[in-house]
Amino acid sequence: MGTLFLALTGTQGSGKSVFTDIAKRKYQIPTYRLGTIIIEECKKRGLDVNGRNMAKMASALRYEEGDQAIARKALPTIKELIQDNPKMLLIDGVRSYAELALLRAELGDIKLVAIISSLQIRKQRVEARKRIDHESEGDFEEREQRELGFGLGDVITKADYYILNDDISKQEFIRKIEQILERILNNE
Repeated sequence: MGTLFLALTGTQGSGKSVFTDIAKRKYQIPTYRLGTIIIEECKKRGLDVNGRNMAKMASALRYEEGDQAIARKALPTIKELIQDNPKMLLIDGVRSYAELALLRAELGDIKLVAIISSLQIRKQRVEARKRIDHESEGDFEEREQRELGFGLGDVITKADYYILNDDISKQEFIRKIEQILERILNNE
């Protein structure tokens, strides 16, 4: 049997990094984060890797090379990761249906998991984590609008599985992640 493909989507602060961490640590699932492409392109073009430049680069790549640019650039590395025939590969950070469609055309069946969380809770999480893509006031709102413009809302509606990460403890969220991963690994 070939590699099962799992893609992960969700708005900023919804819990994607927790999902990815559980997949890697507990299930030893190799993971590729699509945002890596943005970081690599910033470096290639001599730009500092910071929130503003990453935002500009995400938009520039899609403008220059189309809505599937990020997924297209990621495919060679994703194909390298499956050379060892892992049972599953997780592709983190799908931002549009166009990206998902290209990945499915190239890789075959891909199960899509969407993590959902309320705006207020996500904003609190993002402000607490202090990552490079949120350095100044207004970054959360700006990124929210930009990613929705890429088609994030549309791809979320196409998910095969949903996890609601609202008003629950981190342990409860982790339990939900484990249940979804078990279902997918067992072809349920």
